[in-house]
Amino acid sequence: MQQHSQIKGFKKLKLVIILALMSSIAPLSTDMYLPALTQVEESFATSTFLTQLSLASFFLAFSFGQLLYGPMSDVFGRKRPILVGIFIFIISSLGCIVIDDIYSFIILRFFEALGGCAGVVIARAIVNDLFTSKEAVGIYALMMVFSSLAPMLSPTFGGILLQYFSWQSIFTTLFLLGILLFIMILFGLQESAPHLKDRKFSHKEAIHGYKVVFREKIFLVYSLTSGFASCAMFSYITGSSFIFQKYFGISELGFSTLFGLNALGFVIFANINAFLVRRFESQKILAVSLIVMLFSTLILCVNAFLYPNFWLFEISIFTSIAMLGFIAPNTTTLAMARFVEYSGTASAILGMVQFTLAGFISFVVGAINANTPIILALVMCVSVLVANGIYFRGLKWSRGSCL
Repeated sequence: MQQHSQIKGFKKLKLVIILALMSSIAPLSTDMYLPALTQVEESFATSTFLTQLSLASFFLAFSFGQLLYGPMSDVFGRKRPILVGIFIFIISSLGCIVIDDIYSFIILRFFEALGGCAGVVIARAIVNDLFTSKEAVGIYALMMVFSSLAPMLSPTFGGILLQYFSWQSIFTTLFLLGILLFIMILFGLQESAPHLKDRKFSHKEAIHGYKVVFREKIFLVYSLTSGFASCAMFSYITGSSFIFQKYFGISELGFSTLFGLNALGFVIFANINAFLVRRFESQKILAVSLIVMLFSTLILCVNAFLYPNFWLFEISIFTSIAMLGFIAPNTTTLAMARFVEYSGTASAILGMVQFTLAGFISFVVGAINANTPIILALVMCVSVLVANGIYFRGLKWSRGSCL
């Protein structure tokens, strides 16, 4: 059983802010960097594919790095592993400022994600440590509002930086944010992991933890549903810079503003979700939002096939991303609520599934040159269709289980 949180008022707000920054530092490294993709391509005199590979390498490291931090945080606690991860993030961000070739840049982006992913895993585990399932839905949603405000504004901020400085200024900013977060965690975060004195790290214990989590079939249903729905967003993240700027002729600052507007939809609906879960079951909210997201990507496809209308394209994208404001917190809560003792391990698997798919979809988008509205729309639509199939099939598959 999860404990009832005694954290109230300012202490709760401070905790949410720290957790939000922990879970957003790595996504910030993607979103702030997006407006600079074309400049990076020109700066290194390289191809669009290699430039986009710096995103794919980031997503892959973000995915598999979580498998390390999950079991480590269940054994060594939440605080020490996150400090190690953020230190790696700081050093890698510094490296991105000084290197002079695309291959070194891709490698450093890999390690930047390897460090930053600790925040996402451990933030979820801390919420699961401290709050009941009902409270956790609201906390996850509140975290997503806070943690999405920064990524929402970061492309605009990145675009402004590019108006006056080189793309390296973006990584200087990430370097400084990493230092700030390190200090906040060091002095402002208390240990929350239960039963640390009774545990010792071993490969057998880590493997046992993964077996316990993987045996829970409905956990995999929620994880894969979230992962494939998020694939639509990550394919948009990877291809949108080139589509909006090169195909539709939007400026860097204009793209940054549109990206922020689309992220605003996620923030608004994540906030609405925190109120809806008090009246409706999470499963029902999840089902409706998946169907709406599927219809919005179908409209995106029809629009792209007939004749790409910019405003219809943008409205469909906005709706799709907004629905993730319902999907992300509900799938996370429903998956994590089934584990207390192995919160870190469960969080790692949840994140691994999502970002393995994200890395794969980013690679595919780059490899097939999905920098046109038609290809991007198809990738997004297929991803959401698979998410719907997994979820609704999973409901029948797990009949008799407590969803």
